[in-house]
Amino acid sequence: MNAKEIRKKNDEDRMWFVRKWANYVKTHPDRVWSKQQNILINSMIHNAKHSSLTLKQYLKMKGEL
Repeated sequence: MNAKEIRKKNDEDRMWFVRKWANYVKTHPDRVWSKQQNILINSMIHNAKHSSLTLKQYLKMKGEL
């Protein structure tokens, strides 16, 4: 796969997930999916706080430096 094909596949995968999540939100009570979102967000915050990477290292890794 070349870079263009990889980007296209990634875009398709993202759109599939967005549609799946939108359907889930529509078909489940707010209480259910918001609790799951809370767990995910708290986990992401925890991981960010406990990462061994500095901000500079992270931005370099992302190609933003």
